[in-house]
Amino acid sequence: MTIHNIKRRPRRFALYWCTTPDGDEDWFVVAPTARAARAFHDLAEGYEAGTAKAERVVALPPELQDGATWRDPETGDRSPRAGWPSDAVLRACGGEFAELGTDGIRSALGVVCKLVRVGARVFRPGDSIWNRERLMGLSLPPRLGVFRGGG
Repeated sequence: MTIHNIKRRPRRFALYWCTTPDGDEDWFVVAPTARAARAFHDLAEGYEAGTAKAERVVALPPELQDGATWRDPETGDRSPRAGWPSDAVLRACGGEFAELGTDGIRSALGVVCKLVRVGARVFRPGDSIWNRERLMGLSLPPRLGVFRGGG
């Protein structure tokens, strides 16, 4: 019986966009696979397993990866697992930000109030407050943001 030495490629982390049917908690996850991104998002946000969808946006830059871990340049923390990206990670992945208006309830509930553009695509975070107001039939002003950079 021959035992072969199988060399595993180091994990390659990427930035994933995770969404849920209700749109309440849509946000980015850094993970090695779409499956890991979905599982992390479901668990972290309290959804039933298999609820979230994950779409690969871009590979994490090589300077944020080291073997089987990824590094957050904002905190210096390293992780071998899926996790939330900081703004510094999003910037390193080519992300630009456009702030959305906020209010007391969104601040209290931790609703992300910014758009993120990566390449030609703009990502709008989940907003459970806006979703509830819309379901109640309230007339809502548009939540708009302005990107300052080019692109």
